[in-house]
This record gives sequence, structure tokens and C-alpha cells, in this order.
Amino acid sequence: MAVAENSSQFATHLARSDSERKKLKEEIIAQVEKIHRNYELNTHMRRHSTPLTEEKLSVKESMTPFLGENVISAKDIPKLEEWPTLSGEGEYNHDEFIRTSDMLKEDFHIPDETIVEKLHSLFTRTANKWYYKMRQDHGKHDWVWWKSEVITKWANNSWRFKIKNAFESAIFNSEKDKPLTFFFKQKYILSALHLDMSDTMTNMKLLRKCGGELEHAIKFRCVEPC
Repeated sequence: MAVAENSSQFATHLARSDSERKKLKEEIIAQVEKIHRNYELNTHMRRHSTPLTEEKLSVKESMTPFLGENVISAKDIPKLEEWPTLSGEGEYNHDEFIRTSDMLKEDFHIPDETIVEKLHSLFTRTANKWYYKMRQDHGKHDWVWWKSEVITKWANNSWRFKIKNAFESAIFNSEKDKPLTFFFKQKYILSALHLDMSDTMTNMKLLRKCGGELEHAIKFRCVEPC
């Protein structure tokens, strides 16, 4: 009698475990699909000016038709506290700084000299000391030059080797990792390493982090080839 009862309890436990694994698998698939949709949306947004920017430009053009389409009032430029800062101490700090600064420059048609004028405030801590030394040694330069120097300083071969190894060694563990946190981090590493990588290639590399049945299930659920 006791043996039969124990067998029944064990069977119930196995059924519950299978159900929980199936539920977790479905949750992971849903999260990865959400990442895919969000990535496509963000990519589309980066490729186009915001409606607010377009509206501001159209008003400015109507007011100053002879000054050119890139004219923008100083009051429309984001305030200093809205700009990114570069401390030089975060693993991806330099990448975020350049990407965000370029986005603001493009969206608000900000001239190079306006960005360069802010650098003494945007470079903080370790990067601030580096900036003043570079300024003393090399004098004034445009934004393109400063971007190149930032990349040379912080996105060097040692940094690329480090984050490339981090990506290659990362394997998704459904028992330890949160899907959104894990996959967004891996996507960010890829975008930092390969600025021109296509969405399809990015998705393929991310799927390989799942492995086994989970990778197959996600590919099967994708509407378009991943």
C-alpha cells in the first residue's frame, strides 16, 4: 500500500515538473519574441527623426526660409543635464556616450562646435582628466576627431577582446538568468562590437545562446526566418 502511494506521489511530482518546465519554456520564448519586436521598433526609431523634431524644423523653416533647413534655435537644443556623460570607468560608457551624442546631434541638427563646447562638462572623473590633457596637447578639434580619440582610448583591442570573450562564453540558463536581462545584455555587446550587423545576423547569434530544444522552438515560432 505504501509503495503504491509513493509511486503515485512520484508520478504527480514528475507531471508537475514537466508542466513547470513547459511553462518556463513558453515564458522564455515569449520574452525572446518581445526582444525581437522591441529591437525592430528601436531600429526603426533610430533611422527616422522624431515627430517632435520634424515639427520644430518645419516651424523654423517657415520662419527663416533663407537660413537653410538645418537652422535650429539655441533654446531647442537639449540642456546640459540631458546630455550623456563620459566617466571612462564603465564597461560600455564610451559606447553609450557616442551613440547618444550622435543621436542628439542628428535629431536637433546640432553643429559640431556646440557639442565641443560642452565636452569640458560632459567628460567626468577619469575621462575629465584625460580630456584636459588631450586638449592641452592637441588643441581644439571637431566632434569627429574627439569621437575617434574616445574610441582609440576606450574601445581598444583589449576591451574588444574582453567583451567578445564575455559574449562567446555566455550561455542562457533558464534556472539562473532572467530572459530580458540576459538577451538585452548580449544584444548590446553585439551592437558594440559590430555597428553594422544586420538584424537577422544579430537574432541568429542570440538564438545560439539558447541551445537545444529552446532554440528550435523559438525558430519554429518566428514569423520570419531568424
